[in-house]
Amino acid sequence: MISVITPCKNIVSDGREVFFRKMMETLHTQSYQDFEHIIVDGASTDGTLDLLGEYQEKGWINTLISEPDKNVYEAMNKGVRLANGEYVHIMNTDDYFANDDFFKTSLQKLEETQADFSHGDKDILNKQGEFVSIKKGDEKSAFFRMPFRHQTMLVKKGVFNEIGEFDEKYSIASDYKFVLKMLLANKKGHYISQVFVSSREGGLSSNRPKVIGEVAQVLYECYGEKYSLTLEDCKSIYLRDISSSLFSKIKSKVTDSRILDSLTCCYEQKSESREIKRPLR
Repeated sequence: MISVITPCKNIVSDGREVFFRKMMETLHTQSYQDFEHIIVDGASTDGTLDLLGEYQEKGWINTLISEPDKNVYEAMNKGVRLANGEYVHIMNTDDYFANDDFFKTSLQKLEETQADFSHGDKDILNKQGEFVSIKKGDEKSAFFRMPFRHQTMLVKKGVFNEIGEFDEKYSIASDYKFVLKMLLANKKGHYISQVFVSSREGGLSSNRPKVIGEVAQVLYECYGEKYSLTLEDCKSIYLRDISSSLFSKIKSKVTDSRILDSLTCCYEQKSESREIKRPLR
């Protein structure tokens, strides 16, 4: 069984009701239906509980709790603790499934490869719901930016039991920290080159200064401090602004080949970009 966890708060007043309804509809058209849906509401005050009650009466919500929480990651952690499934999937209220075989395909690949988690691609939509781009999974980028689209991930529940929950001190980047912890704990992932989810632009991740600060801190905590990189070094890594001197420092300090290969990829991408931008003489 899969435990689908949806954190939410004030869906109605935030203008997300139409997307939430689409998420619920596309969840219930999945070809694989052995799942429970756990919704963790942050004490909404705008009619969201009436909306959720509508779906609870239809039997589409198995567990619903509504109480104050400090951020979305606390809500996710509450959902994980309540999960009865062998696998966990976290689905946002303003995303929806773009492929009816997401669960079926992911489970098949997890069984075939004996991986600990799977991930795929997602469509990015603008606020009007129009297609903008595709975000693809890319494990090569894991140690300088979020490599997986978390809405496309199916993760064994046992992984949470082993490496811990989402770090609630973060308000934006805790899912990235969780991914890095999985990789550093040698958890095996499997990438499926299919679009599984459609996701709107915006949200918490649109606060760019906040994102930069939190991701830099995550990189520092997960491997930077261990390898004598500064917080400012980690900020440059996330911004993909690795200078030749910083790259030399990375090569001399970092001994984990996975991290070094990823940061080398980042440096080479930046170097290629500089070459392209260099004016002709």
